[in-house]
Amino acid sequence: MSTSRQGTIEGGAKFRKSIYLLPNLFTAANMICGILAITFAINDSLKISLDAENRIVPFVISARFILVAIVLDFLDGRLARATGTTSKFGMEFDSMSDLVSFGMAPAILIYLAVLRYMPFWGISITVLYVVCAAVRLARFNVQATIEEKDHFMGLPSPAAAGLLASYVLLSHWEGWFSKGALVKKLMSLYGENMNYVESIGIPILTVIVALVMVSTIRYPSLKKWKTGTVKAWTFPVVVLVLFWVFYAAELTAFLLLTFYLLYGLAHLVTRKGADRLRSH
Repeated sequence: MSTSRQGTIEGGAKFRKSIYLLPNLFTAANMICGILAITFAINDSLKISLDAENRIVPFVISARFILVAIVLDFLDGRLARATGTTSKFGMEFDSMSDLVSFGMAPAILIYLAVLRYMPFWGISITVLYVVCAAVRLARFNVQATIEEKDHFMGLPSPAAAGLLASYVLLSHWEGWFSKGALVKKLMSLYGENMNYVESIGIPILTVIVALVMVSTIRYPSLKKWKTGTVKAWTFPVVVLVLFWVFYAAELTAFLLLTFYLLYGLAHLVTRKGADRLRSH
């Protein structure tokens, strides 16, 4: 074999290794964000405990790391599919990273931010969430190539984690008073009922999110979206959503993810109602 040909083969092998490595680098970054989210949540909790008059805004950095991990998780899958480098190793590594970033990190964050003030139930709900996230990820690995091509069975763990993280950001959002009348009205209503929200609403929401993750409720997936299937009304809707994301990101993220959660539940109810009508 000539030297030039051997060099070409070695160069091609290195290039293929680089392509395979790229999605896994995003997956590793996803896990790092989860670990940092846990670390900052614990640090903020200790600062609050040691200094009641500390002027820090706790848990915000931790919640942001979880949202960054969601973006990285989306990108590593897209890169693997675009470059044809999906593998069993990548799938297993991705699940381990997701368990840290979308299982452990949001559970610890919501516990330290809200649930720790109700010791027994707070710990129980935290454990339930982590177990359900682990079951959800394990089931995804088994069913991904069979049933989850154009939809998810159960609420995806990134959406579940994003919902809890976005609530933490919303609850510590200090810039809402400079927004318009609608945002002020919503946030004022939230502030007036915050004790009820965090003592009843968020614990119930966390339980619902955990159980829906391991349910068989279908949720739409973005994996199979194609430009040819996009409707004419989609563009103005996307523009409107992007406007609200930039205008009031904390509120918009929480409302969008809440809508996504409720969409699956509403779709289940309407589908069962339609099935009953057909059976009659």
